[in-house]
Amino acid sequence: MTAARPGKRPGVALALALLGAAPAAWADQICLEAPYADGTGEIGALAKRTVQALAAYPSLSQALQDQAPRLCLDDTLVEEQAYFEPKTRRIVVRAGLDPDFQLAVIVHEVRHLEQFGRDVCPTIRMTLTDYVRTRQALEADAAAIGLYIAWDLRAGGEAGPWNTLLTWPTHDDLAARFAAEMAASGDVVKATSATYAAWFDDPERREIYAFVSCVNYLDALDREKLQPGQSEVPDDFAETLCRMPDGRPYDCFLPP
Repeated sequence: MTAARPGKRPGVALALALLGAAPAAWADQICLEAPYADGTGEIGALAKRTVQALAAYPSLSQALQDQAPRLCLDDTLVEEQAYFEPKTRRIVVRAGLDPDFQLAVIVHEVRHLEQFGRDVCPTIRMTLTDYVRTRQALEADAAAIGLYIAWDLRAGGEAGPWNTLLTWPTHDDLAARFAAEMAASGDVVKATSATYAAWFDDPERREIYAFVSCVNYLDALDREKLQPGQSEVPDDFAETLCRMPDGRPYDCFLPP
């Protein structure tokens, strides 16, 4: 989850963080190891809220328990608000953010953690086209699930995370779509599906993530001294990816 970009809506210009590139040095981070019980200060408060908030969402809570990522705060982040780095199992959040926004963005990153644990993340063994398509799908899913949880927390009396996303430039249109579907049907599964689809309605958002995914892919090929991959996306990719935290499927698609 990132900060500002030029143009009509700030937000995803430097999405490298979401794709696994770490933009800050470890020396500038304050981290807490699982099970997060001994944390103090800002990182301790965030870890405690995260564990408590996700306790009601089995797949996310289980991902935290099984993968036990290091939770970190970084006060050098500028564009990025948070990122998940699979190689080191770190979830890094920008220090000093509003605590409700910190909770909203860390939920988003825990969804990426869960995706990684379910082995749905793309690799450079795929073709570039399929790599880009699946990266976009992962981001749409994390945004949709993050908004579902923020909505659910709001219904339970904790409105802060939802309110921060409702006015955040990368998520305002998605929050509006989720709320509109809830007003129409009252069905969180339908609202999550509608929000996933809405992620692709913004051409600029799609183009930015396609560009960054392409850079990420080509850099990885160069680093590993490999030729472009040839494998295709598994037929059950969308079915595997698009599940609510309690296991219910929601309708989604792999973008063309």
